[in-house]
This record gives sequence, C-alpha cells and structure tokens, in this order.
Amino acid sequence: MRYKGKYRIKANIDKETNDYPRNEQGNIETDDLYIKCAHGNQIYHYGHSVLMAYIPSIGRGHNILRAMGEELLGTSKELSYEELYEKLEQDGTIKNIVENDKEIEFSFNSSNIEFVAKYLKPCTSGANISPFSTRNLPKTKYSIPNEDLNAYRNIVAKKYAENILSLTHRTNEFLKTLSTKKNSWEDIKSDMRIKGLKGKEYIHCIGKFNEYLVYLNK
Repeated sequence: MRYKGKYRIKANIDKETNDYPRNEQGNIETDDLYIKCAHGNQIYHYGHSVLMAYIPSIGRGHNILRAMGEELLGTSKELSYEELYEKLEQDGTIKNIVENDKEIEFSFNSSNIEFVAKYLKPCTSGANISPFSTRNLPKTKYSIPNEDLNAYRNIVAKKYAENILSLTHRTNEFLKTLSTKKNSWEDIKSDMRIKGLKGKEYIHCIGKFNEYLVYLNK
C-alpha cells in the first residue's frame, strides 16, 4: 500500500468467484497486490525493498529492456539479448531478468521505481481508490432490451428523479427480498460478483425485472 495515492494499486482476483480471496468469515484475506501499468504490465512487491516488474509480452519486454540499456549504459541495438541482459545485470539497476515463451520479469530496488516507471508507465488515474474496492471487480456487459429499459426509465423519471439515492436503496431492498433460507443475501451478492453484474442488470438477468418494476412503482 506504500504507493497508494501515487499509482493505481489493484488486488488479484479469484477467477472462480470474480471476487477477492476471502476467509471462512467472508472477510477479504490477501496481500497479493500490484501496481497497474499500461499494456497489462505490473509492478509488485517481492520482499523487503525489492520490487518485481512483469511484462506479459516478449516483444514489448525486449523493447523496454533495450531502451533501458540504451539509457543506462549506452548499449548498441546490435547487442544480442543475452549480452544485453548480462550488461544490465552487471549495472545492477535491474536484476534477475527472466524470460519465457510469453513474458519477461525482472527485479529492482524500490529506490529505482521512478526509472522503471518511465518504461512500464504505472497508472495514476484512480490512485486513491482502495485496491479492494468493488470498482476494481470484473464487470460483464449486459444489455437490457429497450422495452424493459424504457419502462424502468419512466418510473425513475416520475418517482426518483429528485432523489436518486432512494433508487439505489430501493434496488438493494428488492434484491434482499429475493433471499431465502437456501439462497441467502450473501449468496445473492456472491452470485452477482460471479456474473459480474450489478443492480438492475442482475435483476433482469435472473428474470425478476417485471417484479422489480412493480416494486419501484409502489
């Protein structure tokens, strides 16, 4: 969390639940965080003052390391990558370069993050958002048919235009009415996260939209 407020920090998601890893009590339980960078690049903490750079593209990784070599050492573009990596590691600004079929990683001291940031381009937009915010969870595109959407908008315009917060409150109330002994409110929230849907989109997806409109219109 050291760089929160400067860079956009995110937490890795459990792909089975589309949510952050949680313990048996339902509390978030993870320190698997990373700095979000351009093109899918990441910077994450490795231990003590050591950070790791992750580049999910061999071609982009080569270009970045080549550019770093030119800035740090004035190396020639004619050097092989093996020679380039050896010279970079001898310099010590970046270390432990590992390349496989699909990605490149290397480590560096946190004191050199400004140098690495020039090439990995960490995101600054949303720097103050918590890594565990629901805004960071995966979203699914879902289109409500125009007929249903227009009926919803008509109700909102008549009853909620002056107090949009009450609309959010009523929507949450309706979702809670769907809970049963076998399908609790926590189960519903979990299902919403798995489907990557919120509010009215989720309600429409599970076939309860007409009931929802009646509820809003009361």
